[in-house]
Amino acid sequence: MKIIRLLTIGNSFAENALAYLEAIANSTGKVRFEVMRANLGGCSLEKHWNLAEYTRRHPGYKTYSLRSAPDGKPAGGSLQEALKAAPWDYVTMQQVSSLSWRPETFQPHLGLLLKLVRRLAPRAKLLLHQTWAYRADSPFLPQNGLTQELMFKRIRAAYAHYAAKLNCGLLPSGTAIQMARRAPEWKFSWPDPKFDYQNAQAPALPRQIHSLAVGWHWAINNTPKGIPELRLDAGHLNAHGCYLAGCVWFERMAELDARSVEFRPDEIRTNAASFLRAAAHAACRSCPGR
Repeated sequence: MKIIRLLTIGNSFAENALAYLEAIANSTGKVRFEVMRANLGGCSLEKHWNLAEYTRRHPGYKTYSLRSAPDGKPAGGSLQEALKAAPWDYVTMQQVSSLSWRPETFQPHLGLLLKLVRRLAPRAKLLLHQTWAYRADSPFLPQNGLTQELMFKRIRAAYAHYAAKLNCGLLPSGTAIQMARRAPEWKFSWPDPKFDYQNAQAPALPRQIHSLAVGWHWAINNTPKGIPELRLDAGHLNAHGCYLAGCVWFERMAELDARSVEFRPDEIRTNAASFLRAAAHAACRSCPGR
């Protein structure tokens, strides 16, 4: 069985893409992933670089909770330590989602991080993880003069530009998500006219059929007084979205057709899983640099 060694330098969107990746690969019987995560929630390229600079001067500081082989237990480590921890086949990087549509925010930190990767993990192929636009009902969109489609187009352009300029590969997760959203059979409609958003009572939720994002959910334990609060997460992926992104990563790195994957999470129906695998394959086929 082929082993693919993968290091991610990212944030929660990388965690979304990784959620089912190992199970997807294992189900084929042809490839297995060994993954180490240098991920921090909400972490931008600038923050990853600044942390790397700090640990260069202060190597005792441990930035990330890294999974250590072979027992899989997390152990603190710096980016430099992560890059030297194994002969990585792939290293991924991404901008934080709220800035991914603004290409001016990528540099100089993306270039500086790439130089560090190439110096400490010279055999690794560098992949930029193209993130996705927020769900159509996200307040972030109108607040920044965006629609979901416009946010996606700007994200796609930014990642394509830097992948070409810096000679990197591309993981087209955002393209796959948008392809699925455009399909008539996967249309997400909002708001739910039968749901009272202002006077909702837990655990009732609005109808969110065909959403690829977490969407509306109830927060309870992490509220100040333990009183349920209805919250909207229009950015992070739900199980369907995580599965789709995982299939994209699988096809690009394993070089196997995602449509052949047999694994599907229990909460995803057979027909939906087939549709999502096909969307992942179409996105990878459309991606430059194959």
